[in-house]
Amino acid sequence: MYTFIIVDDEALIRRGMLKKIRAAFPEEQLQFAGEADNGEAGLQLIRTANPDIIITDMRMPEMDGKSFLKLLQHDYPDKKVIVVSGYSDFEYMKEAISAKVVGYLLKPFSREEIRDTLKKAFQLLEAERSAQQRMEYSEIEKEEISYGADLQSLSNLILGIQPKDKAPAFRSNKMQALSRAERYVLMTAYAQDKPETETLPFASDNGVFIPHAQNERLGLYLLYEPAGGSDVQKQAEALAEQIVCEAGGETTVIVGISGVKTSLSQLAEAYAETASALNGRRVADDRCGVAVFTGDERPAEPVAWDSMDELLFFLEAGNAPKAAEWTGKLFEHVASTPGVTLGQVKATCRLLIHEVRDMLHRYFRTAGSHSASSSFEAVLAASFDIEAIQTYLLQVLPGIAEMLNERSIYSSDNVIDNIKVYIEQHYNKELTLEKLSSLFFINPSYCSYLFKEKTGTKLIDYVNSVRIGKAKEMLRRTDYKVYQIAKTLGYDNTKYFFRVFKKVTGSTPEEYRLSAQE
Repeated sequence: MYTFIIVDDEALIRRGMLKKIRAAFPEEQLQFAGEADNGEAGLQLIRTANPDIIITDMRMPEMDGKSFLKLLQHDYPDKKVIVVSGYSDFEYMKEAISAKVVGYLLKPFSREEIRDTLKKAFQLLEAERSAQQRMEYSEIEKEEISYGADLQSLSNLILGIQPKDKAPAFRSNKMQALSRAERYVLMTAYAQDKPETETLPFASDNGVFIPHAQNERLGLYLLYEPAGGSDVQKQAEALAEQIVCEAGGETTVIVGISGVKTSLSQLAEAYAETASALNGRRVADDRCGVAVFTGDERPAEPVAWDSMDELLFFLEAGNAPKAAEWTGKLFEHVASTPGVTLGQVKATCRLLIHEVRDMLHRYFRTAGSHSASSSFEAVLAASFDIEAIQTYLLQVLPGIAEMLNERSIYSSDNVIDNIKVYIEQHYNKELTLEKLSSLFFINPSYCSYLFKEKTGTKLIDYVNSVRIGKAKEMLRRTDYKVYQIAKTLGYDNTKYFFRVFKKVTGSTPEEYRLSAQE
């Protein structure tokens, strides 16, 4: 739809002109926006009504058409002007041409003449609007492309992919404003129940939402404080509460908030702080909530679990169902431990994966033996609920068990041979009669009797002989202290190690080392 005004000093002419125009075009296509009887009043009407088309006479009081056209050409060059005159005067024609009017109509004009001239004005307006829209779309598209690239650079900076000393040169308008800020606070939002962090509410003029590159359950919110802006820390806490509150009915959301940073180069540190805040939450409190970084960056201690060796044994033995069963028992244990934090759960799982990595290296001797722990570390870094971690382990560990099953490590028909293999591989672990008999599903008393009958030695003596054999090797090849060797071999009591060593070898560890060096 287009709008028009009529500027003419004769009311009768204005009414007749309006009647012809309304007969030629429906109001939804061309709407009348007002009329004026002179150039001065016409300018005032243009300022208030902002019409697309101006139909004006040339001879008017106070401000004639020539002066009126000059002002329109200077102040309103985008308006389409149709000149109407009762005189066939060359000067008026020349002025109209220089003012680039759409048409010059001589009174009296017909309905067809005004219709055709207005159609020409429509075509010009449509062409200009299309060009303007294309230009605006091009600018919007350029801004969107620049913003997308800037967002990726910002994500890389936060996640430590891009070195912090190489701050990105932002191109989009929003990111340039962000780079000029004085203070920053980062928030990490984790949607536990479903991966839809992009749908979480985010209403802030001085902040950006950054999707996490590795985990769609994670969303990063970076708030910034311009010069003279409000307290960005308080704003972050209020926004976090809003996110948690509005998402609470649909999904479980937790939000970690970093400390205040004064430079973009500190954003990787800020992300680590948000992760620390989330990891510090107790598993029992694994529901919607906000965690603010407190400055405590001490590493979490693993949760003690007496049955870790059982889980590792079933992995090593290639028993995938049992490995899955004992993985479930591990998580039942940590979840039921009072006051345990998610960080402690992760530390426990890191300990497990470290053992698995060593196991894979022991049996496959591959250069990529660290891949098991490195890929899992990436999962831990982007997971902030115990269920996600458990799900990942239940996907990975049975597969490792099946791979180890091909090695047939404990495939002997003789259970004592299998026990001996276990002792030789795990001489540094707790190796009691009760534990070994439990692992190999044999009665402890019968296990003791059978071991002595098959080997001619007691189980404890066999364990000590294996350990002392390793001790002798370490005394010959390393400069470790005796207490260090004892601890490495699984002896918590150094004096007991001394006694066992002398009983087996006839000399003390120091005497053996000296004699071995001669």
